Amino acid sequence: MANEPTFSEATLRAVYPYVVPRSWIEYVTPAAVVGTPFSDDVHMILVVDGQGSVRNVRPEDLDAIGYSWDDAFTVAAENLGTAWRAGQFELGITELIDGVTVGGARGNWMAPAGALILGNFYQSLADHFGATEFAAVAVNQQCLFAFPTDPHTLRSASLRQAIEDEFTEHPKPISRSWLRLDGQWPSEFPGPGHRQWM
Repeated sequence: MANEPTFSEATLRAVYPYVVPRSWIEYVTPAAVVGTPFSDDVHMILVVDGQGSVRNVRPEDLDAIGYSWDDAFTVAAENLGTAWRAGQFELGITELIDGVTVGGARGNWMAPAGALILGNFYQSLADHFGATEFAAVAVNQQCLFAFPTDPHTLRSASLRQAIEDEFTEHPKPISRSWLRLDGQWPSEFPGPGHRQWM
């Protein structure tokens, strides 16, 4: 096994939030990552972008440079905002085949984190839909859907099919479960039966 590069303050320029399924955390073990759960099965970790691959930021990496989780997350979120402004991934509103409008993020592995963490995505949803709470589904490591939970939207066969297709056809699925976006830290959507359709 090749030696990993030394983690330094300069490495922080390449640190980003990354949304992963619980199974990933279990695979690498919680002690080998720096992160936090959004829900039982959707987690965010910090990674170093290796321009084609990512590697986990480990607790000992932050210890070596005297950074806390909060310090590193602040830098990672700033890097994510810079990547979005540079067009590395897209956040927006789209109309599905059946006429239902939803929010979405796609483009690369940064997109789900961008939608969940960058406040401008939540604000664009609130402005467009005139609501303050949304469900978000990080279906795979390159795609997230966000939508109001009104009856019209929830009846959308196109939305259900899009979620199912993105989950089952992507090599790195995350989850079909719902997260709550309400302008605060994303969390598990409350209520039985509201966590997922499939």
